[in-house]
Amino acid sequence: MPIVPVILYGSSISLVVEAYVDSGATFSVFSYEIARELKISLKDARTLYLVVGDGGFIPSKLIKIPIMIGDKKFVCDISFSERLGIGFNLIGRHGVFETFDEVAFNEKAKEVSFRWKAKVVGL
Repeated sequence: MPIVPVILYGSSISLVVEAYVDSGATFSVFSYEIARELKISLKDARTLYLVVGDGGFIPSKLIKIPIMIGDKKFVCDISFSERLGIGFNLIGRHGVFETFDEVAFNEKAKEVSFRWKAKVVGL
């Protein structure tokens, strides 16, 4: 499975978490517990309803925070949901895939790589 380490940054703390790279997901979604650990207030965050695999919707809170994939740090829209019921976090296209020149999945080698400006970070 294309699971990669991602560093999420709060106001005074950072956290390394694993996330499934999902080219079919529009937004990146992490559990509410991670927002709590990062001491991120979601009170004023924009509410977003995300479509899940069964066609239903889950509410999430969307904010911009710094994240790092490989050695590339950038600010990205990240959503946090209390109802993320799949058991893992997701990296979606919005804000992440546009940051890199290429996101490639090598099924045979069981690798996913992120490329920007001719630099490749294999994870």
